[in-house]
Amino acid sequence: MKAYKEYEHHFPTVLKSLSVEENQIRVEAEDNLGRLLALEIHMFGSGIIRMRTSFGEYIPIAYPVVREEALQAATLKTEETKDGYRFSSKDAAVEIDKEPFAFRVYRSDGVLACEENRDDVESVEGRPNQIPPAGYSMDEGEVKGMNLGFKLRYDEAVYGLGEHFTNFNRTGQCITMRNFDTLGCRDENAYKNIPFYISNYGYGLFVHNHSVFDFNIGTESNATISAHVPGASLEYYLIINSSMKKILSSFMKLTGPAVLPPKWSFGLWYSTGFKGSSRENAEKDAARFRMEEIPCDVLHFDCYWLREDRWCDFVWDDEMYPQHLDMIKNLKKQGYKICLWMNPYVTVTTDMYREGKEKGYFAKNAAGEPYEADLWHGLLSPCVLLDFTNPEAKAWFQDKVKKVLSEGVDVLKTDFGEDIPCDALFFNGMTGEDLRNVYSRLYNQTVFEASKECKGEENAVVWARSGCAGMQQFPVCWSGDPRSSYEGMAATLRAGLSMAMSGVPFWSHDMGGFYGKVTKDIFIRWSQFGLFTSHSRLHGTTTRQPWAYDEETKMIVKEAVCLRYKLMPYIWKTAKNCVEQGVPFIRPMVLECQEDKNTKDMWDQYFFGEDILVAPVFGGGMAERDVYLPEGEWEELLGEKRVFKGGRWQTFTCPLNYIPVFKRKGAEIETGDVKMYMEEPR
Repeated sequence: MKAYKEYEHHFPTVLKSLSVEENQIRVEAEDNLGRLLALEIHMFGSGIIRMRTSFGEYIPIAYPVVREEALQAATLKTEETKDGYRFSSKDAAVEIDKEPFAFRVYRSDGVLACEENRDDVESVEGRPNQIPPAGYSMDEGEVKGMNLGFKLRYDEAVYGLGEHFTNFNRTGQCITMRNFDTLGCRDENAYKNIPFYISNYGYGLFVHNHSVFDFNIGTESNATISAHVPGASLEYYLIINSSMKKILSSFMKLTGPAVLPPKWSFGLWYSTGFKGSSRENAEKDAARFRMEEIPCDVLHFDCYWLREDRWCDFVWDDEMYPQHLDMIKNLKKQGYKICLWMNPYVTVTTDMYREGKEKGYFAKNAAGEPYEADLWHGLLSPCVLLDFTNPEAKAWFQDKVKKVLSEGVDVLKTDFGEDIPCDALFFNGMTGEDLRNVYSRLYNQTVFEASKECKGEENAVVWARSGCAGMQQFPVCWSGDPRSSYEGMAATLRAGLSMAMSGVPFWSHDMGGFYGKVTKDIFIRWSQFGLFTSHSRLHGTTTRQPWAYDEETKMIVKEAVCLRYKLMPYIWKTAKNCVEQGVPFIRPMVLECQEDKNTKDMWDQYFFGEDILVAPVFGGGMAERDVYLPEGEWEELLGEKRVFKGGRWQTFTCPLNYIPVFKRKGAEIETGDVKMYMEEPR
């Protein structure tokens, strides 16, 4: 099999014609092999520039996520010189050189934001190995994909591209846009891939495509950000602004809008257990939370609410949960919301499989039979995949969802949805390879719509693991299955900050980690961190009872939970601002302190909203933690409430009951009474 660099690359070299109509620029150029190549450039308000190129007729993608109503045509000023053209709006400017063809984009302050890298070659002799800029590649007369290649400057930092657990600054990484069930959260794979990044040079780039492809952030060449996207058409968006926060806001609105989750969802979520869970255990835990006066809003029942080897047919295990309707009613009397685990796969052992097979509601194999696969890591019988491209199958599945919601369940945890087999065939003619990344959107949208219909718009929410661009329309998500270790906790934080830079405002994780031995100190430290993210859930394969270790652990976790509930007015105000302004809830230091060079690669501390700074502790009792405080004055929220001058590093010794958390001095942090649950009458 040939390497991509061995293909025949076509890219423009000489401008042949150019026309302008309102905010649209049409370019026809001769490519390096003497063929004609067409480009379309649309300039919009908010510094948004749309680029389209194709081999032949441009064909839009299936399931687009860009909101056309978010695009307002810009007024252009056109200038022509002997060397080229310049098109400027109040937000950005585009320069095109005639020969050799070149493309550059400037910010409104005149600073060069980005430019195509047209001369990234390996050799000056013979036929050079070139990283191709905008254009297409062919092999034996077949189009292999569309290309883009932008200069990567020696000091450039790149952020985003979805929920990745590797280094926060993506420079030097090859990031594959391929949703994957990344159990362990310890490598380059990701549940949620979003083909959007932000550069500290003042631009964002969004490839409007659901295909599997690589972003080479200085890996194909240390001088280029390159991507080779399957297909014969390519649409991507540049968002130009000196402020990374404004770039992010424009992207979130372009692919959104973000939806505000219900107020109760910002309370504590508690998982009632994993294998061996039962009605008796759930009711005991529910009563214990109230008896211990530890606030809690949501009780989550994970996969074992279903019968063994009958996932996911929406039928309760009556042996472990007898008279479950009475249980739900009793728990709701105590103020709890109820969450159930689900997924889009159905094991072949269920009546639901037989019904869906008869009606043709599952993805198929080449023989036209339901596509069976082991997507349970060997835990269960083979399963089949819901075909959400089939309107009848979608409605049938929603009826199953609505039935459990009508019984008093408030929210569903939409697990899985990543490992879609490439050769699976779907109702709309697409393959699993085509749908792999966008399948999660169809899945979560289906459940979210059912939730909205049953619970009303203000209470609609999911708890999703997989995702893609535009997923902020279906909140909330969590980070999957990390190991219970400080390395797992650190990787989780990096993933959350990367999601923040990818246009997803509401994000959570399993406090304590999902699997492995959970020591007392890891449970405490992860809980302290998790209670300072937009949503907080205690969950894992072993118990996450705050009282399971000793009195000290219980009291430390209780104090942290109570502090979160005390801060609920600030949290709710921040959540509403996230939606209105298009900004994330937890914010990387570089997003809030862009001009401060100390924050460029900082991933181990962050802003919780606009005015609170959090530095999680990755160590046990009396661990030392260096914290960078930005310019200004900062007051401790915990401990001695000391005030520190910013613009410098401080070292803190952290007993188990202490985590460095600070508020801007003078900032108004709204607080309220600590309630046992959000809707508790007072």
